Amino acid sequence: MIWTAWNNGAYKLSGAGYGFKIDKADRDRHCQRDWKAVIVHLPSPKGETEVEVNVDKASFWNKTCRELIYKRIGRWLLNNHYAPWPMGDPLQFEVQSTGNGHFKVIRGL
Repeated sequence: MIWTAWNNGAYKLSGAGYGFKIDKADRDRHCQRDWKAVIVHLPSPKGETEVEVNVDKASFWNKTCRELIYKRIGRWLLNNHYAPWPMGDPLQFEVQSTGNGHFKVIRGL
């Protein structure tokens, strides 16, 4: 599946306000409403970093938002030079569902 880098417009160096936007069909296919969180596996030089992201919120399940937002995702985007991006042109990432609420970011596209 494809996830898109997302920011709330603040572009903080702390990483706050960054995340990934998920397609509605992918969210509905790979996520369950009774989950409290999902685990995102981000590639790193030492293998991968696991980030637990809250999905137990109305905004994740509405028709327009669908973002996985967390400061550690933002730091990963910044540290790997995926952010900031040109206005209106966020990067996309190939992501694989590995089951039971785990998602592995494979690569930037």
